[in-house]
Formats: sequence, structure tokens, C-alpha cells
Amino acid sequence: MRNLFTIIAVVGLLVTVGCKDKPTKKPQKPVKTAVVQKPVVKDTVKKVVEKPKVKPAPPKPADKYFLIAGSFASMDNANVFKTKLIADGYNAQVIERPGGPNGEFYKVAYKGFYDRKEAYAELRTARNSEDHSDVWLLVKK
Repeated sequence: MRNLFTIIAVVGLLVTVGCKDKPTKKPQKPVKTAVVQKPVVKDTVKKVVEKPKVKPAPPKPADKYFLIAGSFASMDNANVFKTKLIADGYNAQVIERPGGPNGEFYKVAYKGFYDRKEAYAELRTARNSEDHSDVWLLVKK
């Protein structure tokens, strides 16, 4: 029984020693700090963004091949026929070729081409239609 009393006394002592009042920490007051705000300054330098330069399309070369709908000895008759073709919706023009074979005639073209293959393909198509069966191709040099 003595041992039991000793054990209880030791445990009680430990409990009381362990439960000592600890000094409580006083709550700290928040420290106020001054926040300095710098004024916002807008950029005075204007940023220039360069757009990529687009190269213009190279100029279309002048037409070299022409589908001729009529050939006239008189410039007046060629202009009358050209006006009729324009009224029909074609981009007609009068071509003069001084010198050479048939140089004294004014040719009325209703279509012009730079590409040879395209010109001959259109000539075949035109000759197969009834309206332009007498069309021929003029090649300018």
C-alpha cells in the first residue's frame, strides 16, 4: 500500500508541476506601417508597331495575243464595231499595226491575253461557237 501511495503522490506531483500557470503572452498590438504609393506615370514614349509591308502584286504584263472579231480599212468603221462589242459586254479595242502584212487595216479585238496557251484555248472555244466562228488570233511582237 505504501507503494501505491508513493505512486499516487508522484503522479499528483507531476500533474501539479505540469499544470503550472504559464505566463500568458500579451496580445501584440498591430504595428501600423505607412504605405507610400508612388504616383503612376504614363509612358511618354509612344510605341510604334510596324505592320509587315505587303508587296504590291507585280504589274500585269501587256497583252500579246488578241482575238480579232473584225478588220476594217476605215478607222470610223472599226470604232463603230468596237462600240457595238463594248455594248455587248466585251472589253474591245482597236489595234493599229502600221507596216507589215495587212498594216493598212484596223483590227478590232474583243479579248487580249498575255499567256499563249490561254489565248489558243479561248480561240478554239470561240471558233466552236456560232457567233464567233470567224475569229482569228493576232500575235503582237
